[in-house]
Amino acid sequence: MTNSERKKIAELLERRANEIAGFNDSYRRDASHFGSVELALTREISRLRRLAECVNPEEPETDE
Repeated sequence: MTNSERKKIAELLERRANEIAGFNDSYRRDASHFGSVELALTREISRLRRLAECVNPEEPETDE
């Protein structure tokens, strides 16, 4: 897989995580929300962000 492909996949995963985070925020504001759904959404957000980091890890900073 090329660096460009990995970067695109990571961006897609991050975008999806952000979409779910937006939904999760709205969901939590609803007085009749379920904690188990909130937890599942939070875990999915974390999972997607971890996958994005694994697919396209940040370059280590060099001290020059």
